[in-house]
Amino acid sequence: MTKPSATFRATVLAVATITTAFATAEAEWELKKEEDGIRVLTRAVDGSRFKAVRATMTVSADIATLVALVRDTEACAEWAHLCKSSSEHDVIRETELYVYTHNDLPWPVSDRDALAHVTWAKDPATGTVTMTARAVGESDIKKKRGVVRLKDALTSWTFRPTEDGVEVISDAHVDPGGPLPAWITNMLLVDAPFQTMTRMRSLADTGRYDGASFAF
Repeated sequence: MTKPSATFRATVLAVATITTAFATAEAEWELKKEEDGIRVLTRAVDGSRFKAVRATMTVSADIATLVALVRDTEACAEWAHLCKSSSEHDVIRETELYVYTHNDLPWPVSDRDALAHVTWAKDPATGTVTMTARAVGESDIKKKRGVVRLKDALTSWTFRPTEDGVEVISDAHVDPGGPLPAWITNMLLVDAPFQTMTRMRSLADTGRYDGASFAF
């Protein structure tokens, strides 16, 4: 077995800390939208001008299907709202990789891109699988003209087995790297996660990823 890198160990520690912050009492989250089985909530984050956003839903697909969907980086534009393209930059192991994503924001706002350190983990006691992606800021990827590179962004996907299927939780806290119009901020915090959940559920139901399996 390959020994986990120092970066991997540091990220796991940091993620554990921030995941705890995401998992604050439900009362601290403010419900922004609830429709078609999908809930979108936001909350303030200490020391940040930007709010965290959470979206939740329950689906009938199994966890391996959902993991395979998220791991299919080239399919990002099919379901992740605003994603223009995504690709694996470097694969360390099945549970650790670097992914580059270009997000297409509406004019006149500049597009955003990011290289993220992605880690996967499964809780053997509960069967819950979690993916966490943290922007690494500077990298060997050449910056594109007119595109803002995200340096402070953390997102996560949690797939938790329940009696009714799989509870899907998406958490994100992103510094967009500059001021944004209020309508864009609202879109990023409410419309984007809602659309992403809707499209993820639809794609999972197509059967494309049925039968997927992962060693972890």
